[in-house]
Amino acid sequence: MLSEAESETVESRARRVLIAASGSGGHLMPARYLADVLARRGYEVHFVGSGRRLEEDIFRASPYATHSISLSGLNNLGLKGWIRFLLKFPGALFNTLRLFSKVRPTVVVGVGGYASVLPILVASLKGVPSWIHEAELSAGNANRFLSRFATKVSVAFAETRDLPEQKIVFTGHPIRHDVLEVAREEKFPKGIKNLLVIGGSQGAKAIDDVFFEIAPQLRERSLELFHQCRPEHLDRLKHRYREVGLEARVESFIHELGEAYRWADVIVCRAGAGTVMEVATVNRPAIFVPFPFAQGQHQHRNAETLSSQGKAYVVEEGDAFQERLLEQITRLLDPEEYQQMVERKGPERPLNAAERIADGIESLVEA
Repeated sequence: MLSEAESETVESRARRVLIAASGSGGHLMPARYLADVLARRGYEVHFVGSGRRLEEDIFRASPYATHSISLSGLNNLGLKGWIRFLLKFPGALFNTLRLFSKVRPTVVVGVGGYASVLPILVASLKGVPSWIHEAELSAGNANRFLSRFATKVSVAFAETRDLPEQKIVFTGHPIRHDVLEVAREEKFPKGIKNLLVIGGSQGAKAIDDVFFEIAPQLRERSLELFHQCRPEHLDRLKHRYREVGLEARVESFIHELGEAYRWADVIVCRAGAGTVMEVATVNRPAIFVPFPFAQGQHQHRNAETLSSQGKAYVVEEGDAFQERLLEQITRLLDPEEYQQMVERKGPERPLNAAERIADGIESLVEA
């Protein structure tokens, strides 16, 4: 007589997906968008991360089962870091195997970060099909390694070349629905006054600091500000903007991102893959400030996909950062320069990436 587990139908097994991601919102938000699409198609979704607070914030209100496996990445560990990694690895591997026994996924999806590594490797060992998504123009170390074991690899940029060609599927990058709604609208500003500042899912100290300094000059130019900052800088920036009389809204996390983009005339931001895709989608002139320590200069390369088309400026941190940033903001206040940037054609990007990835995942399940 079959046990309860053995009598589980093939159909129910075929609708169970394990999605792994960790690190920044650039990995976690696309994982959430993809989870939503697969859930609407009837899949039972399980998410596994590394247990960080940001993962909890993003998946707290979701209906998906969440799991965590503690393991650090391998970049710049140093001797003590390597020792900690080696001590944690056996337990992490055991917990991953136990998670597979509990969930019994029919397909495994990695959306970036070190939390993807063990689930994709275990899937390969067990003969479970797997899919990884590369958000950056140049693939990160983890995905370059995992591409040897994954069944398929989706890429956000058609220009990505440092992965196995026979496995690559160009899908674009998953973008939230409220941002896509903004892309369907056309905005012709009567004046350029709304400046949206986004430091990424966890804020950016350098961007917060430079806007603290240039607040009086922004007030002189009659600009209004919506600034997403690091949580520890929230009160300091609010006080500063009140002090100089600058009309500003300051938040540590923007929940209604579509509304923020709709409000914005100009965007100042980091150049993570998700942010670059969103800026391109809503067609707002932008000033990218790439994170200088990103692996492989990823953010610089992401930013170039728009700056090379005349759709954005790039301002590096470093000497005279304050003066150079203010110069580019002032440049965009010229209505003719602004309108030319809006009207220039940018690179074509699919707007239905989550659905395209879900289609590919379903094809693996049905194969």
